Amino acid sequence: MEFLVTTELNLPAGVDPAERDRLFAAERQRGFELKREGSIERIWRIPGAPWRTVSIRHAVDPAALQLDLETLPVFHWLKIEVIALAHHPIEDGE
Repeated sequence: MEFLVTTELNLPAGVDPAERDRLFAAERQRGFELKREGSIERIWRIPGAPWRTVSIRHAVDPAALQLDLETLPVFHWLKIEVIALAHHPIEDGE
């Protein structure tokens, strides 16, 4: 299945800069892993919103997508919106 996933990071005020840097490095590494594994097909930043992204993700079902999202180091501070995508007949060229 394909999903359109929007995330917005809301780190709490006062996070130690060293911890923030560690989280961002771990998040970046996990993102590369998910891309290699095929979970993330495409991902974009939203201009003017430095900590918002939109992505196309693959998972066998919503539960598998949830498990992937929970592996993100900043998961607890993410606002996440998920839309399941379905095949459209125009993709068949008719």
